Amino acid sequence: MGFQVLIKQEAHEDALAAYNYYEEKQAGLGERFLESLLNRYRQLSENPMANGFIAEDPLGVLRDVRLKRYPYVVVYEIIDQEVIVYAVHNTYRNPQNKLRKV
Repeated sequence: MGFQVLIKQEAHEDALAAYNYYEEKQAGLGERFLESLLNRYRQLSENPMANGFIAEDPLGVLRDVRLKRYPYVVVYEIIDQEVIVYAVHNTYRNPQNKLRKV
């Protein structure tokens, strides 16, 4: 059975900002970004443990996974049978910021 993927509001806002940015650059590019993101979400629902750790604390373990063809990572945590997505982070920005919403 797959994992349920829950997307926090902050991650949704990150994805929307990226979509808008790419759509401004070229019509349809934002749609392709969203396709890449949704594919990652599907992969996370099937095998969320396939990706490495980025941070560990007493409350849990954070992981991230890169999007194909885009400079973004999805920051998430596995809790029971759920994948909690905290951020969709642009890797061109300060890497410490990807943990800001957790």
